[in-house]
Amino acid sequence: VNTNGVISFLRQVSQYTPDPFPLGSDRRLIAPFWADVDTTKGGVVYYRQTQDLAIRTRVSEEIRRHFVRQRRFSAKWVLIVSWLNVARFGGSSSPNVRLQMKLFTNVKRVEEVFM
Repeated sequence: VNTNGVISFLRQVSQYTPDPFPLGSDRRLIAPFWADVDTTKGGVVYYRQTQDLAIRTRVSEEIRRHFVRQRRFSAKWVLIVSWLNVARFGGSSSPNVRLQMKLFTNVKRVEEVFM
């Protein structure tokens, strides 16, 4: 999980400005908000993975409600990443970005939701 709005796999994303896609065969990432974020002005980035039944149930209901073909989806694992009140680098001193990403799987499929 990167403060600049990226969740990377295989290797870390070190740059803070977005690169155009496709990135190359050794790069795997989800970029719900890839931007130059400045957390020194406030704001925080939280993440957690869980198998908590209440959270899995809520996520499963969300998927079933929004995706007609997934009426039997049942999440087994959930990763929740939140960027709360973070400011853009060079922006005003008042943090203004709030974003949450949920990545979840039922073992057969992996889905994500950005809010």
